[in-house]
Amino acid sequence: RGKGQLVWLERPMPHVSDTSTGTTLDVDGTVFDPFSARNTPWKVRVLTDGPDVMFSVADLDSSDDTIEIIASQFFSKKLSLHSLKIGPEPKIVFQRTIDERCGAAFSSVLADLDGLAMLGQSKNQPMVVDSGSTVVSLKEGDAFSHLLVTSHECSYAESNGEADAKSSQHNKMIEESSDHLNTPTTTPTHAESNNQSKTDGGSLFAYRVPTGKDAWKTKPWTRSIIATGFKVQSQLSNMINPGAPGFCYTFFPTREGGSGVGSDKKWHRPLICLSGDCAESAYILRPTGERANVSSSSRDGMEEGVDKSTKYALMCEIQCESTVGSLAIGYDDLHSAEQQSGYAKIYVPCYEQDKVLVFAMGNGEDE
Repeated sequence: RGKGQLVWLERPMPHVSDTSTGTTLDVDGTVFDPFSARNTPWKVRVLTDGPDVMFSVADLDSSDDTIEIIASQFFSKKLSLHSLKIGPEPKIVFQRTIDERCGAAFSSVLADLDGLAMLGQSKNQPMVVDSGSTVVSLKEGDAFSHLLVTSHECSYAESNGEADAKSSQHNKMIEESSDHLNTPTTTPTHAESNNQSKTDGGSLFAYRVPTGKDAWKTKPWTRSIIATGFKVQSQLSNMINPGAPGFCYTFFPTREGGSGVGSDKKWHRPLICLSGDCAESAYILRPTGERANVSSSSRDGMEEGVDKSTKYALMCEIQCESTVGSLAIGYDDLHSAEQQSGYAKIYVPCYEQDKVLVFAMGNGEDE
């Protein structure tokens, strides 16, 4: 069984600084280079055991000298939080388990599903340091309301040997997933519940950051199921530790809508893009209904036990018939192909086929 560690790579310090120019110098008088053979490898300091695959970094209390690392622990099947004190010798000063019933946690991405940026910055709002995503929809200093996590499970799609078996299983997954997308289930993660029994295969979860002073330390991070039913397709022979789904991302349809404000001057929740990994598909999810009613003074966001901000539906499935790894999203025009400028381009890698598929979004109207 694998084991992870959170480590600090200690960057070497220069021997001295030139008093006249300020140039940092090495022991032999040459310009200091922390990546030179003389100064590598860097010392490795183990901060704590547990974190392994992916993590995001937040500042959940701007009044102290710590940042928080939220780690999806794949091998130990849990979601954890670690407060790291910043300084010459960083150390973990607080840690807790957010969820120990999430399965093999994989992707971990900070997301704003409430529109906190429209409420104005506040010391009480959790802030992004690094969202954990390669698609930048939130930058350092932005507020966020949720943590998105994929549970990378190895549940195989059944096959009866007929030619249309794979297609029928895809349809089954979409139907099951759509049911959960339209009616997300919410539960406190610290208590026994039947929430886990309502997942089927791999899933996409959303955790709401608790409100109130130090609530993130003591209160449950309420979990909602955005989508479930992702199954591994078994016809590929080269899979090692197969699972589904893979990475998740938030993004907006247009470059101009990067802040979430659309042409109607209203804030809109982001789309969610999801790589299926061994499910052999990529997925785009769209928000449904109204988001949770929050204000700058109260961000509870729960209405009758349901987190309305996490209500999403399947917008599009891209079937690839191969392993789908990390997706990419950009807004630049793609060569001379017919397209609407400024709309998102989604890049989907198909591993066994040695291809990258590109899909361009538009306004849905014929020009």
